Amino acid sequence: MPALLAIPRRSTFPIQWTPALVKYINSAYDEDGNLYSADAQALDNLRQQAITSPSLETLFTYYSQLTFVCSRFPLNIGLEFAWLTAFQPTQPPVVHPNLFFEKSCILFSIGAVYSQLGCTEQRLSSDSIRKACSYFQQAAGCFKYIQREIVPDMRVVPMCDVSPAVLGTLIHLMLAQAQECVWQKAVMEHLKHGTIARLAIKVADFYESVLREMPSCIPEDWQTYTRIKASYFVAVAQYHKANECISQGRYGEEIGRLRVAEKANRCALDLIISSFQLIQHGVMHAGFVNEVRQLEEVIEHDLIRAEKDNDIVYVETVPEEAQLSPILRSDMVKPIIPPDLLEPAYWKKHPEVEIRRPLFQALVPFAVHQAASMYKDKKDQAVAEITASCAKLSEEATQLMEEFNLPFSMDVMDVTILPVNLMSCAEEVQHEGGIQSLKDMLEKIQELSKKNVDFIEEGFNVLEDENEQDEILQRQYGSLWARPSSKSLTGPLLSQGARFHDTIQAAQKADRIVRAKVTNWGKAIELLSRPVSEIKANLPFTKDDPHYPQLEVLVNQLRDAVEKIQTAKHEHNKISQDAETLSASDDISEPLLVKADALTGGSPIIKMEPEQFGDVFEAQLAKYAPLNTKLQMCVKDHAENLTHLRDLYEQFSLVAQGSHLAVKREKTVKNLEQAFLKFKEIRTNLVEGIKFYSQYTDTLSKFRDSCTDYAFARRMEASELARSGASPADSLFPFSRCSLLIQGRTKETVKMT
Repeated sequence: MPALLAIPRRSTFPIQWTPALVKYINSAYDEDGNLYSADAQALDNLRQQAITSPSLETLFTYYSQLTFVCSRFPLNIGLEFAWLTAFQPTQPPVVHPNLFFEKSCILFSIGAVYSQLGCTEQRLSSDSIRKACSYFQQAAGCFKYIQREIVPDMRVVPMCDVSPAVLGTLIHLMLAQAQECVWQKAVMEHLKHGTIARLAIKVADFYESVLREMPSCIPEDWQTYTRIKASYFVAVAQYHKANECISQGRYGEEIGRLRVAEKANRCALDLIISSFQLIQHGVMHAGFVNEVRQLEEVIEHDLIRAEKDNDIVYVETVPEEAQLSPILRSDMVKPIIPPDLLEPAYWKKHPEVEIRRPLFQALVPFAVHQAASMYKDKKDQAVAEITASCAKLSEEATQLMEEFNLPFSMDVMDVTILPVNLMSCAEEVQHEGGIQSLKDMLEKIQELSKKNVDFIEEGFNVLEDENEQDEILQRQYGSLWARPSSKSLTGPLLSQGARFHDTIQAAQKADRIVRAKVTNWGKAIELLSRPVSEIKANLPFTKDDPHYPQLEVLVNQLRDAVEKIQTAKHEHNKISQDAETLSASDDISEPLLVKADALTGGSPIIKMEPEQFGDVFEAQLAKYAPLNTKLQMCVKDHAENLTHLRDLYEQFSLVAQGSHLAVKREKTVKNLEQAFLKFKEIRTNLVEGIKFYSQYTDTLSKFRDSCTDYAFARRMEASELARSGASPADSLFPFSRCSLLIQGRTKETVKMT
């Protein structure tokens, strides 16, 4: 008997259905969860039996009830299921609060049990082989069902052994072993060589499919095992096909196929030799290893005989491997989904089970909750369409008013008022101190600038005085006065002072630019600094203008049109709010329950789909029809209002453009608004300038002090040398002290800068 692989079952950790289900029913279903405590406890017991004594009976009993639970609850009820992976049980468990995750794990265990039943069959008789083949096909059906029905609806990332790649690998592995059982039965019944070859090559195909899809989480021993099996069955198929060639008189082809068989079988044998641990780990039976070796001997014997006969008698051309026609496949197996998966009502088919009814059958079906959710989506869509239409009407009105610059355009031409925006600008300017605040800050900047310049000049003057004194002493003492000259020591201070001077010059240049802005915009800013009545009086345009009477009429008409549009916008907002209020109080629960009773007749088995509640949806959505009717009337009035406003504005614009004073008035207002922006800009510049000079004053003060300290040290040094009468070259102390002093002061000033 060739060795076969059994899928290991998964391990899990105990969980408690009861508290989670009772809590969820209380919070989400508006029912007393304690009424279902007995059912929840029964479900706990069934799960415990399924994980502690995993058999087809315990697993299917729990799976059937779990399927019914999934029809009554959403995927996430707040209960976390922790499962270890089948192939990496030492890794941390995978945890998901998802009913379909639990369902997939139970299904995986059912498939694993089927694979184990297939492996435990003795396969010494045709009946036993048929049973093993059926078990493997049903194991493949379980994995296929997980892949097709469970994983797509899981809505979470599946653990590695129920990923599409791993499930595909397990399906092909189970089909390979099922096909291997068919091949074994054919060998046992001594079928023709051609039939056995076709069955064997299909076994090899299945194993090669396993290799193509095998992910990294599958044990390495299994990968080696699969390669051995694939190579071995290629050798078996080619060997039996070669025997068929003998009966058909194709002696050259016989030799070609025996060579291919020898090559494939040698590959399998080499893999066995290099992976002897497979036998030690129990993955590969020693009996199978003997079969591979025996096949090698048989192939070798037949190949020697065939080559000798062909060389002496037949003298046929031996085709290369690529020239051999492919062996036809006999695919005898497929995934078979167990009936208890397709109709999960285990209590009906097996009356001996303890619980002979579906648990939670009195609970409202989840399909009703799905229907309620679907209706909510439809309701939300209907409300969204109403609110979107209302928003569109308001947006169109806003865009037209922005295009015509209303109400600014008509406010500018109304001599009785000041435009709202201009009034706001004036209030802010006055709050910030008006033109006087700018003048005060300019004066402050001028004082700080002068103070900074004075510091630099004081420093330079001190250095210049010290340099002149040093030159006098050098002339007086001549060659006896050997200390370093001031010019050789003051270079860093002079360079630093020059940089400070350049910085101040640049700042003063910026000050002049700001001052020019104040000069250019001062008159307009000064007007903004006055009371509203004075600003209004200084705007051009009087009632004596010949265009004023016509403009006055058009301005009043424009105000009425704008007010009408604003009123319409309020109506649009009210319709939108009414739709949202109606939606908030719209409850479809009772109509859905009535419809559910009509669809199922009280039976807990009949499956419902949310789409079956369409007529209830239509009746409930009819409440929103009056709001839609109002909205359509608003759409009609909206078009008329915008057309009327456009006509009025065209007349108004034509008259306003024909009035010289009206144009001048609009220009003056815009100039004042621009002056407000300039006021903000200038004030920002001045605040930054004051901040700069204030901070720079400390830096320049330290620079001046550095110069003063240096000059003082040089004077002290000169006095000491003059009293001692010694040459400065004989005493390095004074020189070192001055040098260190100037270096330290320079570094300190640079750091401050």
